Amino acid sequence: PNLEDPFERDLFNTFRCYISPEHYPVKYTQHTDNRGSFVEIARAQTSGQFSFSTTVPGITRGNHFHTRKAERFAVIKGKALIELRKIGTQEVISYELDGTEPAYVDMPIWYTHNIKNVGDEELITLFWINEPYDPADPDTYFEDV
Repeated sequence: PNLEDPFERDLFNTFRCYISPEHYPVKYTQHTDNRGSFVEIARAQTSGQFSFSTTVPGITRGNHFHTRKAERFAVIKGKALIELRKIGTQEVISYELDGTEPAYVDMPIWYTHNIKNVGDEELITLFWINEPYDPADPDTYFEDV
């Protein structure tokens, strides 16, 4: 729900006070394959989608670009190499991130991007995207960095 309006926020919080304790914990849907897993944490029409992924060592995710989506990758565990390349150019921009010093990188539109687990342990990355994923209009175009 949109919680910017104080009345809507208070109404939502009142509703939450009446949720039965048996309702919790609520399990997330986990999408798992040989690369690791992906879990959507929250989806809001006004502020986008929050999710995280786990990635096993040596695996690269992504290799795509967007034309309208604002996207942020935040590494919170493990070691990652994030690469970006503006469409139509050859220059690759590289960032090394380490979960011992949590940091993020924003993905500009029209830049193909990927993230690779370059460490020896599982990589955990948080994602924020300004709009919820819509399979009918994904704004995701695959191209290698």
